[in-house]
Formats: sequence, structure tokens, C-alpha cells
Amino acid sequence: MDVERGLQAITARLGPFHIAMCALLSTAYVYQALFNLTFVFTTMRSEHRCLVPECESNASLPDMFPPWLSSAVRPASADTCSPYLMEVECGGRGRRNVSVPCDQWVYPDKDLSIMTEWDLTCSNDWLIAMVGTANSLGRALGLPLFGYLSDAMGRRTALLVGLAVSCCLGTARSFAPNYATFVSLEFVDPLFYDGIGGAAFIMGMELMPVKARGAWSAITHVIFAVGLALLGVLAWLLPHWRLLLRVVYGSALLCLAALWFSPESVRWLASKGRSVEAFKIINKAAKMNGMPDIGPAAKSGTESQGPKVSDAAAPTPRSSFSMDIKEFCRSRILVLRLIVSCISWIAIMFVYDGLAVYSVSLAGDQYLNFVLMELVEVPAALIAWKTMASAGRRATLVGAILPAAACCVAYHFLPAPPHGAVWPRTAAVLLAKLCVTVAYTSNYVLAAELFPTRVRHTMYALSATCGRLGSALGPQMPLLRVYMESLPLLVFGAVSFLTGLLALTFPETCDEPLPDTVEQAEAIGKKRPGPGPGPEPEPASAAEAPVQLRQITPRCASSNS
Repeated sequence: MDVERGLQAITARLGPFHIAMCALLSTAYVYQALFNLTFVFTTMRSEHRCLVPECESNASLPDMFPPWLSSAVRPASADTCSPYLMEVECGGRGRRNVSVPCDQWVYPDKDLSIMTEWDLTCSNDWLIAMVGTANSLGRALGLPLFGYLSDAMGRRTALLVGLAVSCCLGTARSFAPNYATFVSLEFVDPLFYDGIGGAAFIMGMELMPVKARGAWSAITHVIFAVGLALLGVLAWLLPHWRLLLRVVYGSALLCLAALWFSPESVRWLASKGRSVEAFKIINKAAKMNGMPDIGPAAKSGTESQGPKVSDAAAPTPRSSFSMDIKEFCRSRILVLRLIVSCISWIAIMFVYDGLAVYSVSLAGDQYLNFVLMELVEVPAALIAWKTMASAGRRATLVGAILPAAACCVAYHFLPAPPHGAVWPRTAAVLLAKLCVTVAYTSNYVLAAELFPTRVRHTMYALSATCGRLGSALGPQMPLLRVYMESLPLLVFGAVSFLTGLLALTFPETCDEPLPDTVEQAEAIGKKRPGPGPGPEPEPASAAEAPVQLRQITPRCASSNS
């Protein structure tokens, strides 16, 4: 028996082997989520006031609101970034009518974040925003790099290497002596951890039965959201940035030990001609699923024993990758579609990550706001999964991003504390995050279904890499609060609205077969007179038959990847 037939046998139905693998790979998603937004808490902003050396009775444990504060320091500079203090007088000591530059600050907790430890406030506030930008730029470079390593070295190898290196870099960051060292490590770390989830996702997709792939995609979104919520809980329990990093990255060693026992992707092994190793995994899966032995690997190569594999694998000579790219670039329709896809990714990631970072700036408990902001992604992922199957990708994207814009704009008109309650504004931001997460999930799937097979991964990766530029801009938005408290949300609203209009130019892909050629990709969304030429060929599997019916079918739900 050839590898392809063995793989079809173990992916015919869901079994204990698939469930065990999903549970194992889910741990990688949890830690990618934990690594992904640690900078939100390591750079957390804190209330502060100018330090008055003449008046502080205990410089190591200063009081934020001592009795002498109102008479010693001009109120305007008591807790702001005013450049001077005036009329310093505290209990008969000090000076009067003297202007003193404010170059030291007092915080409730000096060890809370790098802001409080290294006095990154007032004129240095932009350094805080640069940490999130450095993180996003690292993720932008890491995405294509990790994709290459995964294809060259194997999914499992790339996953283990990325997790191991990231553990070392994150732990080293917790010992950073200064800002320059910290931000450098913050840039390098995502080069490795941003591919962890991608490798785990691909391993699952290459292993799961066709009908379970949509469920696997939804599960990964839910697991990632739960991991981010767990980060908020850990940050609340461990409110010191160095300790938080050591616990998060140190505990990832347990995940590394568990993933060591995960098997390599059978499809990747088969593509590299390593059929003996592939059959070992196939037989192990068959045994766990209660199936009879699939059969030994071919000793003299799978080609001689698998004529159907040769029919499927090499029906026609393959053109070179450069020729495929040139053919793609000759299509004006597809080039414009790629440009729109890149812009859509940039805008959606800008709002998606920007809202997550902005959540700790909302009134109320910072940790609770962050946890709620991430938990709202759980119903959002399930809504997206079901809505895409019934209404389609484009309708889901447009129908979600426009309400997100409305929620962001509504935030500006809701009364702010102390004139109004806290919850209406928080609810508006939570609803905006839910809607933009639905849009993000549908955009994620749409980008994988727009382009022909030979360049699909390349164009998808290019679009996703452009999206990291939006992620890099998102953390800068809290700086706009200096001009207007709600200005960041107004910017998110405007970007979301324009993205919704732009998304109307996408063709609907839900009830379309995945295109293999440029011509088929160009024809997506166009009216067709019938089921098309050649309706007689017998489908290779039950999953292909519904495509011929030209309706929204389980394929639409199962391709949610």
C-alpha cells in the first residue's frame, strides 16, 4: 500500500489519535498566545507624579498622595508631565517660589513594568509604544521565515526549534538591564514564536479528516483566545514584569517536553520520500483508532506499488515557481485582488491588535478589561465559523467590520467617567473587538481561497505579512490620547469603515471549488451557465461530490483554514 492510501485510511474518520494530536498541538497555541501579548503588561502604563526629594520621607516607598502634596506642588503638575514644580514647601522645610525641573517620578509599584522601573514617561512615553511596534515587526519577518523552515526542516522540527529558542529569548528578556536590551530581544523573540501556531495549525490540517478541518480551525481560534485570557489572569496574579516573563517562558519548557513526543506530519514525510517513517506514524494512528494494520511501507519505494499516487501527483509537467509568478502577474484581476487583500489585512490587523493593546487603557480594572477583550474572541470565532458556512466569506467580512466601525465611533459619544458609568464604553469596545475578530477570521479564510494552487501559499503569506504592518501601527494609537481621549477609537472606526467598503470588491468564494489555475481564479464569483464541463468524472472522495452541486455545502464549512 502506498502512503497516500494509508493516509486516506486514517483520515477517513475522527478517532482517538486525532483527538490526542489536537490536544497536544493545542498546547503550542496556548503558549504562542501567552508569548504574543506579554508586551501589553511588561509595558503597562501606571499613574505617576513628580518626585519631590525635599518632601519625600521615604524615597524607596513614597506615598502617591501625601498630605503635603496639595500645598507643596502646583496642582497642575502634581500628577502630570508639567516640566516644573512651584512653591515647594512641606512642613516648614523646602523652598518657595522656586521652579524645579521634574526629572523623577513616583509610581504605586516601581516593579510593575519597564515604564515604572526605567521612568519611561512624559517625554519618553513614545519608547513604550515602540516595544509593541518592534514586536509586530519581528512577527512580520518571522512569518515567511518560519514558513520556509517548516517546509524545509519539517513541521515538528520547526515547532520544537521555535519554541525552544523563544523560551531562551523570553527568559533572557526578563533579565534585561536596560531598555535597549529589552526592545532588541522583544524584536528577535517573535521571529521564532510567531511560527509556532502556524506549524501546529498546518500539522493539524494535514492530519485531520476533511469534515473536521473546519472544526480544527475554530478550535485553534478558541484555544488562542483562551490563552490570551490566561495571560491576563497571570499578569493579575504576578504584577511584576520580570516575574511574569520568567513564569510564562519558563513553564513553556513543559510544553516543549510534551511536544517532543508528537509525530511529524505524514504528508511532509511523504513529500520528502521518507515513506518508511510515514508508515510508522500511519500504523500507530491506525492502532490507536482501533483499525487493522494499514500495511508495511514499501521497501523499494512507493512509486512501484502506488499507481494512483503517480496519477495524482504528476499528471502533467510542473512549471517552475518563477513561471507561475509571472503568469500570476500577467493577470490584472489577480494582481488587483492581491493588492486589495494586502490592504484588507493591514487594516484589520491594525484594528484587531490595536483594540487589544488599548484595552488596558480603558477605565476600570486593567486586567479584567484585557481578559474580557480576549474571551470575547471565543464566541466571535464560533460566529464566524457558522456565518461563513451560511452567508459566505465576503458577507461575513463586510457584515462584521462595519458594525465594528460603528462601535468604535459610538465610544466617542458615550459619557466618560466620572460623568458617566464605566460599562457603556467598555461594552462598546468589547463589541467592536467581537466584530473585528469575526472579520479577521473570515479574512483569514478568504485570503486562502482567492488564489490559484501553485501560488496560493505565497500570496496568502504575502497578504498576512502585510497585515503585520498594521499590527506594528496598532500599539502606537494610545499616544493619540494626548490630543483627545477617544481619538484612537475614532481612527479605528474610520479604518474599519473604509475596509468594509473595500471588502465589497472581493468575489464570494464560499460555494466555489478551490482554483488550480489562473483562469479558474479569475472566474471566481462570475456567473456560470451550468455545473461546467466534465460533470461525469467520479469524485475521489465524498468531500468532492457536494462541490458539483454548486451550493453552500459542508465543504464551505470544512475549508475554514
